[in-house]
Amino acid sequence: MLIALKESVLQVLLAVISAGFFSILTDYGDKKKAWGGKLLPGPNQEILYLCCLPAILLCSLFQYQSPYGLPSNLGIIPLAMGAMYGRRRTAFVIAASALMGVLAIAQSTEMSHTYVATGFILFPFMLLHVKFFQRGTLSDKRLLISGYVVVDMLLKAVFPLLWGKKDVWVYIPDLLTTLWNIAAGVLASFTVVSLMHNAFEKLALRRDVSEFTNKYLIEADKLRQVMDLMPLALVTLDSEERVIHMNKTMLELYRDFDPFITLPEVVGRPWTSIYDFNTSSVVNERVAKALQGEASADFINVPPKVFFCSFLPMQDKQVNKTTGAIIALQDITELETLRSELGNFERLSLVGQMAAGITHEIRNPMAVVRGFLQLMREKSPDSLGHYYRIVMEELDRANGIINDFLSLAQNRIVEKEQCHLHDIIRELTPLLWADANLRGQTIELKLEDHVTMLHLNPKEMKQLLLNLSRNAMEAMGEKGVLTISTHEEGDFVELEVKDTGPGIPQNQLEKLFQPFYTTKTKGTGLGLALCQSIVERHHGTIAVDSVEGMGTQFRVRLRRTIPAYRDHSEPSVMNSIQK
Repeated sequence: MLIALKESVLQVLLAVISAGFFSILTDYGDKKKAWGGKLLPGPNQEILYLCCLPAILLCSLFQYQSPYGLPSNLGIIPLAMGAMYGRRRTAFVIAASALMGVLAIAQSTEMSHTYVATGFILFPFMLLHVKFFQRGTLSDKRLLISGYVVVDMLLKAVFPLLWGKKDVWVYIPDLLTTLWNIAAGVLASFTVVSLMHNAFEKLALRRDVSEFTNKYLIEADKLRQVMDLMPLALVTLDSEERVIHMNKTMLELYRDFDPFITLPEVVGRPWTSIYDFNTSSVVNERVAKALQGEASADFINVPPKVFFCSFLPMQDKQVNKTTGAIIALQDITELETLRSELGNFERLSLVGQMAAGITHEIRNPMAVVRGFLQLMREKSPDSLGHYYRIVMEELDRANGIINDFLSLAQNRIVEKEQCHLHDIIRELTPLLWADANLRGQTIELKLEDHVTMLHLNPKEMKQLLLNLSRNAMEAMGEKGVLTISTHEEGDFVELEVKDTGPGIPQNQLEKLFQPFYTTKTKGTGLGLALCQSIVERHHGTIAVDSVEGMGTQFRVRLRRTIPAYRDHSEPSVMNSIQK
């Protein structure tokens, strides 16, 4: 009895070990992709063959046959596993290989061929129950396999009786052993089915996770591409204000300060180390509010750029908690510049309307007054001549102011011609030297040798250069140096007028080109506005740089080739606004 118990335990282990190896090999193969993915409906057919066939042969090799002739062999369990879980072709290969192997073992060990045949007789019935097995629950599978085990045990006991080779009374003493073998077989079948079921569930779960992960990575990559293509600069932060990700637009902004920085080097850095926003207390306050779940927006000025920044919280909907923040920056520098220029155009339009309305009303009476003053001076004593001179100078000054108004508001086609900027400068040089000598100043010309000819209006360019030069001279004291230089830069020719005066405070630079804004006691505030109007009519730009105590520099950029969509003879922008 004790020997029968040990042999039954050995048969259970041999039957169960097939499912254990199957679980290990499929798990390893799926992780390492070692089996080529030939899995249907889940496990690899080669793995199933390698696990079931050795188990069948080992059960037959180590089967126990009681003194009364009743065998203990659980090879039916791995055979059923191969038939139920494998493809039909795999099932037939396992059954044929196992039958030949068991017959060879039976011949070498003098095992009864009657016992060998019992398990394989059930194989066709197993194939009939494959669909039911695969669609059934875990309990259905356990009952089906254990049913085959019981039938196999009974057939092994009944066949010798039917063929008359044994007497029924011979088996009565081995009744307890028979019942124990059946119980061990049912236990083994339950264990094997559970292990196989767990292996399938684990494999299916891993496949689902892998598929979900791949889909997630694909969607995340799409989202990252969308972020990179957006014109907005985006930064995502974690709860500790460290960078999680930033798109290409933001990375390009960051490279203004660190030209060779890469995205992996930025990730994990504190937000305060990015760009130049950490100097603004407003930004720090907005980021803190976003991490608390409050969305906000503000204008941030980072000279020379202006940004519209949105600070948005990142929410984890499952736990209803803020896990980070998103910062979106829109560069509105050009928009602010355009808005400023539009305001300047509106002011110029107002000046033009005023000039158009009062020019004829004022100039005609002034001309009459000046004519009568000339007649009165001829008939007056010489002692009053200086009084007449003062009055006439003031009338001429008033007339000059009106002419400036007309220059800003002129509504005529600008006639241009191909000319050299250096020729215009050299024509004005004697006049500028005369003014400079009276003030004790000097002039330096730094003209590049090869400068392209431009399409210009010579009269207006002379007026531009004269206004800028005289402004510079008036700003300097004695021994001041006026520098006029030209050079080419890309598609532009640059004219620079630089002085060594006291410079202009930063808070006044933005107002210099506004009409009527002046820092002179007797200035009208129209000179630089007129210069800007002239430059715009030539499709160029004018800018000013100044450092207090070091002087001021005006830069005029004129395009070498006029754009095809802009006719060189079209009216100025100011004129189109007035129309």
